[in-house]
Amino acid sequence: MIHAQKNYSISQKELDKYTQLNDQETRLKEYKDDKNALLLKLNQLAHINASRQQHQKPPVQLDILASRVANKTAQEAARENFMGHFNLRGEKPYHRYAFAGGTAHVSENASALSSSDLLPSTPNDITKYMQQAHNAFMAEQAPNDGHKQNCIDTNHNYVGIGFSLHKEQFRYYEEFLDKYVTFNKTKSFYRKNETIKISIKPDHNKYLHMILVYYEPFPTAMRISSINKQMKYDDYTKDLVHKVLPWQLPQTNAEGISELEFSFDKKGLYYLQIYLDNTAFTTGKASTKNKIQASGIVIQVR
Repeated sequence: MIHAQKNYSISQKELDKYTQLNDQETRLKEYKDDKNALLLKLNQLAHINASRQQHQKPPVQLDILASRVANKTAQEAARENFMGHFNLRGEKPYHRYAFAGGTAHVSENASALSSSDLLPSTPNDITKYMQQAHNAFMAEQAPNDGHKQNCIDTNHNYVGIGFSLHKEQFRYYEEFLDKYVTFNKTKSFYRKNETIKISIKPDHNKYLHMILVYYEPFPTAMRISSINKQMKYDDYTKDLVHKVLPWQLPQTNAEGISELEFSFDKKGLYYLQIYLDNTAFTTGKASTKNKIQASGIVIQVR
């Protein structure tokens, strides 16, 4: 069944807020949304939050950087006619967001629409395509409802929205974020055995619980046929190279900041996962279950 698109009321205050954030963001400027695209995304944000409200979940805000990362992926996918969670360089969602400068944890939903004819491209058509994609996510049934569960995850507090229409192809991406940690600025890459120092400050009423670091080699180019076969992506690797348990965590200073220090002797990528809890750890078994994975930092060692 095809439903007509919904148009939500966007206040001038909300539009002004996101226009200012959009103008202030300097990263990936070539994928910046114009005013019309931003309005379409704020309408889609309201649609996503309506779904979350139906499931008693808090609303998410629009993340400008994640939206530009999603725009870049959507444009490439529509132009080259592929779909899924990888790009032609073999990058996963957390690679793309981290390489653009993002530090939060990202969970991606991806959708594709193809036609034998040119797809109509009016604002109403774009709205319809995006809402139909999101509605398809929400229509999933357990146990095959990973996209739906991503849409309504309690811990998500931001989302990036990206879309692209190219001739007969439309691509749509939702990049849900868990953004609860402030990090100091880190370098784009490090050398082998170089000391890496990262300052982290969890949001108020969030507490460090565990830190995991996964190693992986640099991504390699993928064929379109291979991308289209990969319907899922792993948010970790099989090579866990570092673990900091609750009783091993560094001390927090008076400003709530903890200092992490690493060094790695192998070239490649190191995916830093920082787990938070709503209460401070006292005693008992350490586990990542029901914790917030709040880091998307990927350290490049060359």
